[in-house]
Amino acid sequence: MADTIENGPAEGAESAPEGEAEGVVSARDRFQRLSSEVQSRYQRVSEDVKRGAERASKEIRRGTERARERYGEVADSARERYSQVRERTGDLSRDIAHYVRDNPGRSVLIAAGVGFLVGLLVRAGRRDDEG
Repeated sequence: MADTIENGPAEGAESAPEGEAEGVVSARDRFQRLSSEVQSRYQRVSEDVKRGAERASKEIRRGTERARERYGEVADSARERYSQVRERTGDLSRDIAHYVRDNPGRSVLIAAGVGFLVGLLVRAGRRDDEG
């Protein structure tokens, strides 16, 4: 400022635009550095997100494959057990049919007794519902 007073107002006025130009250049440089930093961080974040999505996708595929395998195992086991139950039911049905043919009188009495017991249970159930 003392420089401006000694050299006169005209020279001080000339140095003002130079100072503004330096400020603009400095601001532009800072802005470019910030812009570069932001772009660099954006790229890193984008890459991290992409890697995370790829990892998640891979884990989902693994989980899906495990679920398919497990479903296959359970389905096979269910089919096997169903076949066993069906076979046993068929055997039981044949055994009952043979028993009824061999013992018709007893079979009728057993059937009547079972019917009587079922009737008592149903009747008792109705009383509980009403009361």
